[in-house]
Amino acid sequence: MKNFNMKYIITERQQRILEKTINEQFDSERLYPKDEIIKLLKGAPRELKHIAKNLPNIPCENDNGVKTICTKIPETIHVYLTGRY
Repeated sequence: MKNFNMKYIITERQQRILEKTINEQFDSERLYPKDEIIKLLKGAPRELKHIAKNLPNIPCENDNGVKTICTKIPETIHVYLTGRY
């Protein structure tokens, strides 16, 4: 019987690609500053602007303790913002 508990050795380049992929994964619970999302979608296709217009307003604080409005984005918006649309 073959031993399938082999260790994998990956190169530094493969490690960077893996880290980038992990960082770009969609998280439906993550909060984003709503005004920034709206700004980033200024040049987006009409259907994405329509989705952005209906995003929920969620009160939150930024890293400096300043109160602001955040939102959760759908996966379609995330795909567009990460350049995979």
